[in-house]
Amino acid sequence: MQEYNKTDQQLHFLSQLVAKANRTYVSKKEDDSHTNLFFDALGNRITGRWIETKNNKVLFVLNLDTLTIEVINESGNSVAEIATISNHLEEVEQEVEKVLPSLGLDPNGFTEPLHYEIPQYDFAKNPIAKIDQNDLAHWIHFRKLANQACFQLLGYTQLWEEVRIWPHHFDTGIYTVPKNNLGIGFGLAMEDSMAGSPYFYLAGYPLKGEIIYTNLPQSDDWEWETDDNWKGVILTLDTLCNLNEAAQLSTLTRYITKNIKWLLDYEN
Repeated sequence: MQEYNKTDQQLHFLSQLVAKANRTYVSKKEDDSHTNLFFDALGNRITGRWIETKNNKVLFVLNLDTLTIEVINESGNSVAEIATISNHLEEVEQEVEKVLPSLGLDPNGFTEPLHYEIPQYDFAKNPIAKIDQNDLAHWIHFRKLANQACFQLLGYTQLWEEVRIWPHHFDTGIYTVPKNNLGIGFGLAMEDSMAGSPYFYLAGYPLKGEIIYTNLPQSDDWEWETDDNWKGVILTLDTLCNLNEAAQLSTLTRYITKNIKWLLDYEN
C-alpha cells in the first residue's frame, strides 16, 4: 500500500488546483460541495465542476496521463493546458492565473489560499514529480472500484446523489437519506491513523437519537469502529489488495449489503 498511499497524496496535492477553480468560479454551496471533484474513469482525469464564462462553460481537470491541468470546453476539447511536472505548485498556479482572462474569467482571487488545510506532505516544496505508471494504475483501479460501489449502493437504495471526491480529505464518497430518520455515508478514504490503511467506510447518521451498536454483522473482512471519534464499519484496502478482481468485488459487495441492511433495519 505504500506506493498507493504516495500516489494518493500526490494527486490530493495536485487536485487542489482544480478545487481552487471551483472555489473561485462556482456558486458557493453551504455544504462546500461546489468545491468537490470527480474521478472520471473514461477520461482518466480528476474533474472539477462546470464553470460559466462570458461565452460558454469550461471544466478544469487534472489529466492523469500527463499530470497537466487542462481546461475543457463543452465540446470536450482542451482550450488550455498547463504543465505541472518539474514545476513548483506556486509556479503552476501562476501559469493558470495567466490564462484565466483568455477564458473569460477574472483572475482575482484564484491564488488565494483555500478555506481548509490539507496535510503538509513532505514533497510539497519540491518540484512536481512524475507518478510511476504502475502506481497510478493501482490508484485508478481502486478509485474506479469506489465509483462503482457508490453507484451500486445508490441503486440498492433507489436514490440518486452525486458521487464526488471531497478535496479536503480526498475521499470518494456519497451521502444519502434512505429513511426518514437515517442518513448514510459511504466511500473510500485515504489512509489515516484509525485504519492504518486506505479503507472503505459505511456509517449511519441518525437524524434523531443515537444508534446502539449491538448484534453487528461480523466478518474477518471488516471491522466496526464504535468509539467516540467515529462510528461505522470499515473494509481496508490491505484486505482487498491481495485478492483477484472477482474476489475484491465479491468481498466489497458482501461488506456493503450485510452492513447496509443492518443500518436500514435499525429503529431508534
